[in-house]
Amino acid sequence: MEILREIQEKVITNEWIQSKSKGNSGVGITLESLLNKERENFEIPDYKGVELKAKCSKKENYITLFCATPDSHLFEIKRLLQKYGYPDSQYPEFKIFNLPIYGTRKIKLNNNYFKLVIDRKRQKIILRIYDNKFNVVDELTSWSFDMIQEKLERKLNRLALVHADRKFEHNVVYFKYKNIEFYQLTSFERFITLIEYGIIRITFRIGIHKDKQKLGKTYDHGTSFSINEYDISRLFDRLYLNHEEK
Repeated sequence: MEILREIQEKVITNEWIQSKSKGNSGVGITLESLLNKERENFEIPDYKGVELKAKCSKKENYITLFCATPDSHLFEIKRLLQKYGYPDSQYPEFKIFNLPIYGTRKIKLNNNYFKLVIDRKRQKIILRIYDNKFNVVDELTSWSFDMIQEKLERKLNRLALVHADRKFEHNVVYFKYKNIEFYQLTSFERFITLIEYGIIRITFRIGIHKDKQKLGKTYDHGTSFSINEYDISRLFDRLYLNHEEK
């Protein structure tokens, strides 16, 4: 609990902090700066065994838990883009592939339907693709249970969810971190069940670079596993500090 108290004391200051970065990532990067944490690309918890998630948008309720590329084939993202991608709205000569997929319903894209299937016998999360007559045409894309469990338990054993306010002054963005909630992961089986029930979704986010030097080159933003903020207690148990009321 000492680590949790340390995070709370450093983050919840009731002060407006100038954003350390432009764009949507600013709220998270600025939060990390309060903990004197440098940016890194390692897939480990953000701060002393605790994963940090900060949000200030009321429009986007989904929280990205982690990203995981399918491990069924080496170039699976490239294959999906080439076979099922669609034209970018600004540069239609290049394909993109942005699609949230669920375990409870089929999502239509062009002439195909996409759905997640949990195969406990083969220990895989499978992307099942159907044609417009609902015949299965593709089941090559999958994530192994072993890979997902290792990533989940390493990255998200403990979670700090921080809510922030945002304001603009003289074209500068500021954040105020107003409250924080701490959570403990329940189990991998619960995680898999929530995918099966459509509570956790998988989203492909394959776009293109739009700057002149890299125009048209594939930009994979990561295949995300995410959950609605209102369902977070289905995957995590709430942790309370001594002075908090349950």
